[in-house]
Amino acid sequence: MPYIPLHISALFIALVFGIAFLIIIAVQVCGRRLDLPFEEQRNNIWATISVLLVWLMFTLIIGVSGYLSDFTSLPPKILLVIVPPFLFLLLILTSKQFHELCAPLDNFWFIYPQSFRILMEFILWLLYRYHIIPIQMTFEGRNFDIIIGLTAPIVAYYCFNRKIWSPKIAVAWNFIGIALLVNIMVIAFLSMPYPLRHFMNEPANTIAFHFPFVWLPSLVVPFAFLLHAVSIRRLLAGSKG
Repeated sequence: MPYIPLHISALFIALVFGIAFLIIIAVQVCGRRLDLPFEEQRNNIWATISVLLVWLMFTLIIGVSGYLSDFTSLPPKILLVIVPPFLFLLLILTSKQFHELCAPLDNFWFIYPQSFRILMEFILWLLYRYHIIPIQMTFEGRNFDIIIGLTAPIVAYYCFNRKIWSPKIAVAWNFIGIALLVNIMVIAFLSMPYPLRHFMNEPANTIAFHFPFVWLPSLVVPFAFLLHAVSIRRLLAGSKG
């Protein structure tokens, strides 16, 4: 396991819990705006907290155990923390109840939070500066994800606060955001010490196999995908919020 300075780990953990807190707050706001019975609101919040805690604890244990660090196994063990959240996303994105719950939220709710990617890219850059990850995973290399973080407030403000720009701009921005996420996911995988490794420069990408950065593919990336997917669906459906 590579040595990761405490301040970088602490910054990343703060980001993860900030994302979890934002999800919980969104569920609470939706319940209130829908004027759901208090009991149902409380159950929704506790269900959200429970799912987040169970998943964070499970991935924490997997990361601490070193189980993911077997680079010879096929299929790669890292899929154990990548596939479940995306299957869960597919489940909720096809759920009518989920979209009804999200309905009271304004469209900018799904744009502004993407600013977290500025901090995420800064953390990745710090990891590179400490020689923990390769340069291609940063904005100095092949990772352009910071563009989405920097432009999120601009798109949200002019499309949905001032309403000067067409919502089509937000749709295009969301698709670009997904493309950039896929780009860095492919780069990250091809930088891992698997037989399919393409980027041979050192160090290899191994941070996602260990705590706390196991939360990067298991929560942070799926959260960004979720925001994009919900935003696109609402905008294509003609939501005016």
